[in-house]
Amino acid sequence: MKKLIYILLICLAISCQNNPSENVIISGKITNSVSETVSILFRDGANNMTDSLSESTNFKIEFYLEKAQYVSFKHGPETTAMYIKPGDNIQLTIDPNKFDETIFYTGSNASNFLAKKYLLDEKLDRRALYSLPEKEFLRGVNKIEKDFYALLNLGLDETFKKNEEKSIWREWATAKLNYQSYHESISDSSIILSDNYFDFIAEIDVNDPIHLENYDSFNFLKTYVMSQKTSQGKSHILNSFEFLSTNFESQKTTDTIATVLIKNYLDGDDISEIEEVLIAFKKTHSNPTMVSEMTKLVGAMTLLNTGNPAIDFTYPDKNGEERSLSDFKGSYVYVDVWATWCGPCKREIPDLIKLEKDYHDKNIVFMSVSVDEENDHQTWLDMIEEKQLGGVQLFAAGWSKIVNDYHIKGIPRFMLFDPQGNILDTKAPRPSDPLTRVIFEQLF
Repeated sequence: MKKLIYILLICLAISCQNNPSENVIISGKITNSVSETVSILFRDGANNMTDSLSESTNFKIEFYLEKAQYVSFKHGPETTAMYIKPGDNIQLTIDPNKFDETIFYTGSNASNFLAKKYLLDEKLDRRALYSLPEKEFLRGVNKIEKDFYALLNLGLDETFKKNEEKSIWREWATAKLNYQSYHESISDSSIILSDNYFDFIAEIDVNDPIHLENYDSFNFLKTYVMSQKTSQGKSHILNSFEFLSTNFESQKTTDTIATVLIKNYLDGDDISEIEEVLIAFKKTHSNPTMVSEMTKLVGAMTLLNTGNPAIDFTYPDKNGEERSLSDFKGSYVYVDVWATWCGPCKREIPDLIKLEKDYHDKNIVFMSVSVDEENDHQTWLDMIEEKQLGGVQLFAAGWSKIVNDYHIKGIPRFMLFDPQGNILDTKAPRPSDPLTRVIFEQLF
C-alpha cells in the first residue's frame, strides 16, 4: 500500500510540473503555402516548435509556456512577431503571397498589434525623414509616434501595452538622438541643434531599473550617455563619464554603464587617453573588484604603447621551424594576424601581396600569424600554396599568446614594429588602406 501511495505521489508531482491550463495552442491555415512546415521560434533559440502542414494546409502546435513572451511565427523564408501568454488559444490565417498584409490572429490582439505596427513601420521613409530640417523632423517624428500609439487602442493586455508604449518611445527617442549625425551624413553638411531640441533627461527616468532588465532599454541609455557633450575641450569618452557621474543616482546603473564605456574604449583603435579614462572610471564605479580588474587590464594595455618593447612570440613556420618576432630585430616588421576562415582577412591578401612586392627591397619583413585551430593546419598550408603567400608564415594554433598579449578582439589585426624591436603601432592600418603606404614612405 505504501509503495502504491509513493508511486501515485510521484505521478502527481510529475503531472503538476506542466499545468495543461498554461499550454499554448497556435493553429491555423496557410493559403498558397510555400513550405511544408510552420515553426514557432523563441528568442533564445531554444525549444523552437515545428509542425507539418496537413493536406488541407492546416497546422496545430501546442506547448507549455511558463510566462508571456515574444516569439516569431515562420513559414517559408518569412517570419512575423507574435506575443503569447500561458493559456492562449490562437488561430491565424495567412497567404504567403502577401505575408505581412494578410496575417490575422483570432485570440491574440497583441499579435495583431505587432502585425499592424510592422506594416506601419515598413511604409516609413527614414532617409527622407532624416533629411528634413530640425523643426520639420521633430514634427514628423511626433506625428509618427502618434500613429503608432493609436494602434495601442486594441484591447491589449496592460503589461504588453506598457512594454510597447516604452518601445515606441525608445525607438523615436533614439531617432532624435541620431538625427544630427544622420542628417549631416545625408546632407554632407554640419548642423547645430537648437538649445531646446529635445530634453531627454526630462523624458526618461535614467534610474529606472528596467534599463538593466531590458536589452533595448539599456542599449538606448548607453547610446544616450555616449552621445553627451558636457565640457568643451574634453574628449567624447571623458564627457560620457562626466555626464554619467553627474546625472545618474542609481549606482547599479552607473556601474553597469561605466563598465561598458571603458570596455568599448579599450576595444577601440584610439586609446591615447587610457590613463585619464581609467581615472574617470575609478571615480564613477563603486565595485572594488571591477576597478581592480580594469586597472590590471589598463596596465597590461599600456605595455602596448608606441616605443615600448614588443612582447615576443614564437610559433612554427610552414616548414615546422620555430620562429620568433625577436629573430627579425634590425628590420621593420609588419605583422598580419589572420585566419583562413576570416572573410575580411582574405580580402586583404591581394593588397598585402602587392605591398610586399612593392617594398621587397626595403628593410621590412612581412609576417603573417594564423590563428586557425590545430585541426585546420592543412587548410592553412593549402591556402599558403593556393594564394602564393610570401613573407614569414607562422601558425599560432588558435587564439593563443599573441592574441592575449596584444589584446586582439577581432581579425584581421595588423601591427608594426621598428628595427630595435619596439612597438610602432599595434593597430596599424590594413594593406588596403592608403595610409599604410604613407607610413611606409615615411619609414624609408
